[in-house]
Amino acid sequence: MLQFDTVFAILKVALGFGLVIFIHEFGHFIVARRNGVFVEKFAIGFDFFGAKLATWRSGGTEYVVGAFPVGGYVKMLGQHDIPADEDSAQAMDPRSFQAKTVWQRTCIISAGVIANFLSAFALCYIALLLGHNQAPSQVGTVGYDALDAGLRPGDIITEVAGKDVSSWDELIMTYATQEPGSLVPLVYERDGDRRAVSVKVHRDPSLPINTPDFSAPVELRVGSIGAGLPADRAGLELGDQLLAVDGQPVSSWGEFQRLIQRRPDRDIVLTVGRQVGDDVQRLDLSAHPEARNADLVSPYLLGMEPDQPTEVAFVGEGSPADTAGVKVGDRITSLDGEPVTSWYDLWRRITWESAEGAPLELGVLRADQELSVVVAPGPRPNWALGGLGVAELGIAGAPQEHLVVGAVSLDGAAHQSGLQVGDRVTSLRGKIEQPGGEEVYTAAAPSWQHLLSVLGSLAEPRLELSVLRGEDKHDLVLQLDAMADVPKMGFLGVGPIRREFLVQLGPVEAIAPAVVAPFRLLRDLIAGIRAMFQRRASAKLLAGPVGILQATYSYAEKSTGDLLNFLALLSVNLAVVNFLPIPITDGGHFVFLMYEKLKGRRMDQELEARFQWAGLVFILLVFLFATFNDVGRLLGF
Repeated sequence: MLQFDTVFAILKVALGFGLVIFIHEFGHFIVARRNGVFVEKFAIGFDFFGAKLATWRSGGTEYVVGAFPVGGYVKMLGQHDIPADEDSAQAMDPRSFQAKTVWQRTCIISAGVIANFLSAFALCYIALLLGHNQAPSQVGTVGYDALDAGLRPGDIITEVAGKDVSSWDELIMTYATQEPGSLVPLVYERDGDRRAVSVKVHRDPSLPINTPDFSAPVELRVGSIGAGLPADRAGLELGDQLLAVDGQPVSSWGEFQRLIQRRPDRDIVLTVGRQVGDDVQRLDLSAHPEARNADLVSPYLLGMEPDQPTEVAFVGEGSPADTAGVKVGDRITSLDGEPVTSWYDLWRRITWESAEGAPLELGVLRADQELSVVVAPGPRPNWALGGLGVAELGIAGAPQEHLVVGAVSLDGAAHQSGLQVGDRVTSLRGKIEQPGGEEVYTAAAPSWQHLLSVLGSLAEPRLELSVLRGEDKHDLVLQLDAMADVPKMGFLGVGPIRREFLVQLGPVEAIAPAVVAPFRLLRDLIAGIRAMFQRRASAKLLAGPVGILQATYSYAEKSTGDLLNFLALLSVNLAVVNFLPIPITDGGHFVFLMYEKLKGRRMDQELEARFQWAGLVFILLVFLFATFNDVGRLLGF
């Protein structure tokens, strides 16, 4: 049975979606009436095949609530999207759309777009009065490039590419429209100081948009729970604050992950704070994390390691390694007396094989001097460096431009395939498990981390590699044998809540931000459309009615203010899309009216009809493409 909150959210979606469409069509309706045009039908929702939820007549106009809630229309006397022979006859009727001047018809055609844009002011204003949630433009986790550039978790970004940003959505919108691979300037604040850096624009070919290698901050509270997984069985609830694991206080989400990952298949005690009425109760819950294959560890006897120098490229200020005296440029030669063969070897042994919390002895070569340094691991910072960052020590190695083979053992698949030290891997190919089933996956110029991720997803123990050996290209096939004892990590099945704050202003304070907001939304939308044409963003971002309704529901669940804020965005989107110079849209009609004004006569009806049919076909194709995107997002392809 549906809960009241769910039913109320669905009702808000229906009313909100209908409101945006109503505002657009009402703009056409009221201006048409004021200019003496007879409106035959005013429909909210389409009534295809006569399917209507409600209908009534008033003043000769038929009012309709259609059964298909994805649009609406105003039908005026003498107005046809596709020119027809009766246009000429109806033009003689003074109540006809065609009988009006070009200026009057232009006002009628433009009224829907103007109404949508003006309504965005009102929607933003009410949203500010009620309050809506907003994620800060603050750094949560950092990747290598961001860390190397100087960004740290907690930094507040105030400018991206010369544009002021005050929220995470604004930050991402500006970042997403930059040229992939370019350097984008950022301005950020830390401890009251204002600083400037430039970071590389990242673009993962598998994603439809540029994504920075730093993320939004999250709260140490439960935001999602996998049904039937250990967190669910332990009795965790949404909103629970994570306080400790086995009595060890938790200071960040990264530290919480580390504590769980180091406890596979073990009984643990989770200490949480739970809101009960006006009080927060401290509870100890018993949990048993599942044992899963450790991240970035091959489940097969691969028999190779990358050519990764063990030189320290970064030392976090105040980190355990910094305190112990480790410096940038030091080459780590051993760990607890055992030789270190690559940076990955160091990372894997410390992350998955060392005793939790035990001091580590590092053999270090500094210039020509051999040193021994003892480092006590500390809490894991919010780093997202994968195998490059030994977060518990606060050190990181440098990324390599290419995946080059550094070592090949005699007992693995690499040696049997003919792989040799010095080979540069140029591509990989394998059959992997996906949510929709198995598929053949290929990747050009993979990194070592990428290769390990693919190995963990293989549907069959076979991997194809293309390598460069000197100037020669070789295609190799690795027949993989499962590793007998793969390191395990603990898994709970729980996710965090993104950090947000409430934006709420008084009646006077809200006026200026509400006036500015629609113009900002318009600027961002135009920048997004331009980015798609420039191939900086993928057309997969286009959402159809399913995606729009899904997004509307997610905002309706949060609060009425969040819903209104999203409806303002939707209203501006509707205004812009409707005024694009595409035949059949309001913008297309506007172009035809400008032609009539310049030429002193209407375009030939047969030619106009061809343009309108072409526009209709184009709109239908875009609609089908966007709907395909929606279905793909729902089904995970």
